[in-house]
Amino acid sequence: MPTKKNHSGKKDPETGHLSDLLGDEALLSHPAEKITRLAKRFNKSPALLREAGPPLKVAVLSSFLTDYLVEILPLMFARRGFTAEISAGPYGVMAAALLDETSSIHTENFDLLLLLPSYLDLAHLPPTGCTKEEAESCVQKEADFWASLWKRLPGPCVQMSFGPPPLRPLGELDAFAPGGATLHGRRTNMELATRAPASLAFIDSEALAYRLGKERWHAPRLYHMCKQPFSFDAVAHIADCLAAASAGIFGRGRKVLVLDLDNTLWGGVIGDDGMQGIEIGPETEEGEAFSAFQAYILKLRQRGVILAACSKNADSIARQPFREHPAMILTESDFSAFVANFEDKASNLKRIAEELNVGLDSLVLVDDSPVEREWVRTRLPEVMVIDLPDDPAGFASALDDARAFPLIKLTSEDIGRADSYTNRTKTKQAMAATKDMDSFLAGLKPVIKVESVGPGTVERIAQLIAKTNQFKINPRTFTAEEIIARGEHVIALRLTDRLQDYGIVSVAVTKPGEGKLEIENWVMSCRVFSRRLEYVMRQLLAEAAKAEGAERLDLNLVETDRNGLLKDILPQMGFETRDGDGKKDVETIWSSIAQPPSSLPAHHMKIV
Repeated sequence: MPTKKNHSGKKDPETGHLSDLLGDEALLSHPAEKITRLAKRFNKSPALLREAGPPLKVAVLSSFLTDYLVEILPLMFARRGFTAEISAGPYGVMAAALLDETSSIHTENFDLLLLLPSYLDLAHLPPTGCTKEEAESCVQKEADFWASLWKRLPGPCVQMSFGPPPLRPLGELDAFAPGGATLHGRRTNMELATRAPASLAFIDSEALAYRLGKERWHAPRLYHMCKQPFSFDAVAHIADCLAAASAGIFGRGRKVLVLDLDNTLWGGVIGDDGMQGIEIGPETEEGEAFSAFQAYILKLRQRGVILAACSKNADSIARQPFREHPAMILTESDFSAFVANFEDKASNLKRIAEELNVGLDSLVLVDDSPVEREWVRTRLPEVMVIDLPDDPAGFASALDDARAFPLIKLTSEDIGRADSYTNRTKTKQAMAATKDMDSFLAGLKPVIKVESVGPGTVERIAQLIAKTNQFKINPRTFTAEEIIARGEHVIALRLTDRLQDYGIVSVAVTKPGEGKLEIENWVMSCRVFSRRLEYVMRQLLAEAAKAEGAERLDLNLVETDRNGLLKDILPQMGFETRDGDGKKDVETIWSSIAQPPSSLPAHHMKIV
């Protein structure tokens, strides 16, 4: 049967409000001139800038002209939830700026550094006809240089990898033979990726060049004119990649992929066409396209993206293909939330966010219906809505191109996250039904392991601090190097129970002071809310204070639009405000005697 077609329903972003401008996932399909006009309009409006999100002070160091890129960057950062203040360093002085401790890079307290080399910065190209060993030596020289610069990074950094050269003197062998420029760039990128610190994220320039095409990526004449090696069309895509990776570093990447079912995961309408009438599987080209889309979604789940279903259907009918159709790749158990009813999608998305304990700005909606997409955009501008093409063969590319789920480092916790949320949903349902919470929690047989800081844990610790939003006392982040340096003053907790190993789910970074132990930051994953893990950490903080001879605990709470629950939790654990006015984004000092209150409920966790 033919698959129901749909239309993108694209709007001209120049005629809309900020929510239209920032929510238009088709923005990058507009001509470069239009995107530039939008960026200029955005940059000239203080009201729009303030509305975009929390401030982010960004420095740009590059070996090429960045004037046009810097003009577009604030718009792309706003689409990822930041109000970015961009400062561009002098042209072509990346190394000098990092090595000079008096440069603005080190003195102006930037939140983020964008480091932007191009293939022209490869300084040790191997000679034609060299041996494999000589070529590898050139790669190591390139990597040694960048590794030495990374030691001077003042904080989190996003760096472009080396893109492909515009010419291939060795023809097809340029990517395979020692001495090939293409091979040298690829090998250098791979070596850099293995050496990169945890606080550095890479942009895959070669993949971006492949997607845009050679003519849109390279601009030799433009480089000769003004030292910009990329076309104007490429600049907006580069800016979007940089903003997406930055969102990943600061925990603003999306977490949940919400999927419509009919004509999105299979062709046809299960309620009307029945099991025999829907298209999924290799029998037809349409069915095979939907299978390929499901296979891509499964890969996303395996790397930690949480899946949710949201369908206008009777629940039993919506679940039927997952339970009975032999060609389905996704299973019912792959979904951490499953909502099928005849209520409007915006209301159901709110329900899903509440069930998973995430913000609406963690959700990405994929739905074939332009009407449903527009409804969600107007009611819930925080949700990222993906415009799908008419052809299901393009669904995966549309989602992939949105860069909704930036991944900086892949950890074991990432791989287990989707399963963790699925189990959390089951646990939450069981907790809601129980009448004896203490017996229920004890019956889970929870064990807390206090992890030491080391090669196997430091990246996860830094990642958790950066990505956590709800239980997080302030925006302070730490590089992997800073975590290692503070190792003896970092408390990292791993939770396991009879259901699963949740990984490292809570971290506190402390700093001894005169008569006090300062909690520089304290985070806990929303996956383990209601498990009383905060009481375990409070106990361990008291023990750490006692070991330091400290009589009290101090912390700096910076209220945001996400961590409001802490104002209720901190008093329960004995903390009181000491100064500050309690306004959002304003630091407030909370203090407590080191010993936790005797009134805290039992946490029923074994600590090892």
